[in-house]
Amino acid sequence: MRKHYDVVIVGGGPVGMLVANELALHDISAVVLEKRHTISEYPKAGTYHARAISTLIRRGIVASPRRTTDHLANTVEPFQFAGYPWLSLRTRTIDGPVMLGIAQADLERAISRHAEGCGAKVLRGHCVTAVSQTETEAFIQSLDDEGNEHSFTADYVIGADGGRSIVRQSGDFDIREYAPTMRAMLGLVSLPHPNQIPNGWSHTPRGWTLLNHNPYGESRLIVFEFDGPVSDRKASVTPEEFSSAVERVVGNPVELVSPHYLNRFSDYSRIARSYRDRRLFLAGDAAHIHYPLGGQGLNTGIIDAVNLGWKISAVLCGAAEEQLLDTYGQERESAGQWLINNTRLQSLMMNPDPIYDTIRHTMAEMLCHQESHDWLADRINGVSAQYSVGLEEYPDLDGTFMPDLEIALNKEITTISRLLGDGKFLIISTEKILKNIPIPKFTNPISLSKELPQDFPEVIVVRPDGYIAWAGRAEEEKTMLSCLHSYFSLTCNNEEKAHD
Repeated sequence: MRKHYDVVIVGGGPVGMLVANELALHDISAVVLEKRHTISEYPKAGTYHARAISTLIRRGIVASPRRTTDHLANTVEPFQFAGYPWLSLRTRTIDGPVMLGIAQADLERAISRHAEGCGAKVLRGHCVTAVSQTETEAFIQSLDDEGNEHSFTADYVIGADGGRSIVRQSGDFDIREYAPTMRAMLGLVSLPHPNQIPNGWSHTPRGWTLLNHNPYGESRLIVFEFDGPVSDRKASVTPEEFSSAVERVVGNPVELVSPHYLNRFSDYSRIARSYRDRRLFLAGDAAHIHYPLGGQGLNTGIIDAVNLGWKISAVLCGAAEEQLLDTYGQERESAGQWLINNTRLQSLMMNPDPIYDTIRHTMAEMLCHQESHDWLADRINGVSAQYSVGLEEYPDLDGTFMPDLEIALNKEITTISRLLGDGKFLIISTEKILKNIPIPKFTNPISLSKELPQDFPEVIVVRPDGYIAWAGRAEEEKTMLSCLHSYFSLTCNNEEKAHD
């Protein structure tokens, strides 16, 4: 007998659990099928950038260290591009830190706790073996640890199952691939003589190393070589192979004690040029894999997950029409392609062959110009994303990320991030204005006791993922409703009351 869910999520890593969190906020019938019983401790992503951090803050998964109420102040931190210390990443201080260092396993635990606390259902030890679909529903089969078969049906299936995604392989997704040109290995080691390898990024005529030195325990070490890809990508890395590669690149013997959690990767890249095939969707590594530099992959996957999660929730709640789901790909596919483009460029720049000196010198010169530097830094940090709806009167607000302002309600002072915690649209204005505006479904009207700063108009509509959906004057309510219907397929519900 098949068990039916509105949504089946294949893959219970950070991306899959974040989608599950979005669905659980709206009591959507969903299940996560995850083949592992426990979270992998393998060292993976550990650097999270501004937009991913602020997104997690707005769901209550990461705490917000509020340091200012000034929505115009910025925080700046140095960062690398292709291993070179050429960038300064920035974000509005009010939105959270520029970067955050968290082991992927720890972040996965935090997201899982939050999602399951909201009611998300997770079946661990379930390996999905088949996915198919018709015009009316999708079919999923899995095997548990004891070899028992399980069958599910769903309105939608979300593939958050990584680079070897069975959901992607089962659907009709247009795939673009880029062949590997180099190889790299990663591991945890103890270094009795840490001065044998420079801490941080370091290059030699033979390649690069990246050492995150831990004086109190194991250090994370990556070695990069550029004389071609490995012949067998799936072959296990031995301690001897890892040590030999480090010695080749450094140019001297390096004492590595107990190398473990060893893994290999390359600059092989792949992207689904469409993230949707009827009832099947892709998010995170299932949609895009790339040369893993600077944690950009998981950062992009976090934004994918929330974008897709709130849209499916709105449709299944009956608040929006199904065409809203097409905007997921329209908004996120370009981000995935940018991810691949910039990491492939970095791979070329890291190749020590003098033939690539021209690229390195050109990029170094370009980044001396502030406009070019800020464009690249903001793309890397995710803060330049803008989902325009054509607000001609307020182009500086159109589709941009809403600052995490403090909001004065009648009974308390709160913030945008807290108000977005339940994953709905916000319509923010005064009580006098709100009582005359029809409120769409899937929307919380927020009645202010004190007006917003002068650079904001009378009415602001914020999407569940934090971007401004509309801004204008109270008398433009018909324009607002038309915009919300045209761009987000929202329907009206006149019975909603303003929160105060």
